Amino acid sequence: MGLQKNKIDYLPKAVLFFNTPMRKSLKILFVLVFALLPIFTLTNRLSAQGIWVKLLSHGVVNQVELEEYVCGVLAGEISPSWPLEALKAMAVCARTFAANKVMTNFNNYYHLTSEVSDQVYRAGFLRNESFTRAVTETQGEVLTYDENLAQVNYCASSGGYTASSASVWGRDFPYLKALADPYSTEDPYNSWTLNLSFADFLRALNLYGTLKNVEISKRDESNRAQEVTISLPDKDYKKSGKTLRDSLGNNRLCSTLFEVRMEDGRVVFTGHGWGHGVGLSQWGAKKMAEQGYTYDQILKFYFPGTIMGDIVSAQ
Repeated sequence: MGLQKNKIDYLPKAVLFFNTPMRKSLKILFVLVFALLPIFTLTNRLSAQGIWVKLLSHGVVNQVELEEYVCGVLAGEISPSWPLEALKAMAVCARTFAANKVMTNFNNYYHLTSEVSDQVYRAGFLRNESFTRAVTETQGEVLTYDENLAQVNYCASSGGYTASSASVWGRDFPYLKALADPYSTEDPYNSWTLNLSFADFLRALNLYGTLKNVEISKRDESNRAQEVTISLPDKDYKKSGKTLRDSLGNNRLCSTLFEVRMEDGRVVFTGHGWGHGVGLSQWGAKKMAEQGYTYDQILKFYFPGTIMGDIVSAQ
């Protein structure tokens, strides 16, 4: 996209500017306070930018340079065998997510965790050419909206339809709307089933009694279960789709894009996708890259209206 990539100078404070191609002359200033540590180079090719992430992993907080951190997220989140353009799209997402977290939590003991509650981070990426190339070729790039960092989210698979941030978290962003995703309909998570006994189902929800019925009582615009009604003899209990996933296990009830029925003493869920469904679908990005889309085209599809920006020098 021809975006300038400058390093952040060593100043008393780390000063970040975001450049967008639409407004070359306008720079929005964000002043963040970081520990300024010696410059770091990955395999002599990936230059540090002087921005450090305080990462909580296994109860220990380590400081990791931003670009190094993005490489580690790629190692934790996706396969190095995927097309380069998909890896690059994911690198921009991971960097934007991290930059938001650092700004939000810069006074805290740590900025991010190394687990799925933030972004999965794994060491060992220095041995992988694909990850370092994807990060090098997108170095400093972030997604912006209205001259600010965009709120960037992603999931493993949208199941064929992304979810809106308003529906999932109650926060509405113009670029995180529900949209049809034809690129996420043939991945390993396209179809899944969860089969539970009545007893296991009620126990997970901390409910007691005889299960009479389970039905989806409200759906959102992406057809995800927004509210599920569980009927016992004495009362109907309403649970949000997110609460149901949290209670049953996010790795078992893979998404809220499901149907549910009672059959032979069991509660049977059949669904599509894996994760909350908001933003970029990782498997969808892979499919788009296989079809020849570039990383910026992938990002424009999943975050419509956003503009690519750079973290650049304060000078």
